[in-house]
Amino acid sequence: MDTSKNSALILSQPPIELSNFTFYKAGKVAFTNQSLQGKWTLFFVGYTFCPDICPTTLTDLDRIYPSLKNDQNTTTQVVFVSVDPNRDKAEQLADYVHYFNENFIGVTGTHKQLWPFVNQLGLIYSLVEEGESDAFYLVDHSASIVLINPAGQFHATFKSVLNEQGINHVDMDLMVRDIKKIQQQYEQDHHQ
Repeated sequence: MDTSKNSALILSQPPIELSNFTFYKAGKVAFTNQSLQGKWTLFFVGYTFCPDICPTTLTDLDRIYPSLKNDQNTTTQVVFVSVDPNRDKAEQLADYVHYFNENFIGVTGTHKQLWPFVNQLGLIYSLVEEGESDAFYLVDHSASIVLINPAGQFHATFKSVLNEQGINHVDMDLMVRDIKKIQQQYEQDHHQ
């Protein structure tokens, strides 16, 4: 697939099967590998207390969300994975992501569930100065966005870069362009 030099796209070739995972969204509804089947998915990791990267990225994702329809008129699902399960409970997480877009999905799990999943996607996170009584700690986390194909496979990563304000972000317009190319190639490869 031809992408410009200024794209921060990293393709997983071939796409990688994800290990089994179970997270939860509002109403204690499970979100598993099965939830990825038959649709394109964008994963972004963060936490609701994030002061900059998360609200900026979710605002940007909301802006480009209508452009994420593919040729079958199916919108790519956007899933925000909270890596701060101590503070981000499923109901609160739903309120947070729905503030940006009612179609966005917020999920979380335990650190024992989250760490291998996040690591498999090539992303990272770490708690900074977390204390039992300190409710105002920070969580360092990747600002990249991961694309999962309709077979539930890890297909691509859109790497973040620093913007003019010094905040890590993904160039959304380039990401949309690259997603369209990836989807076209995927359709060609799977309908021959």
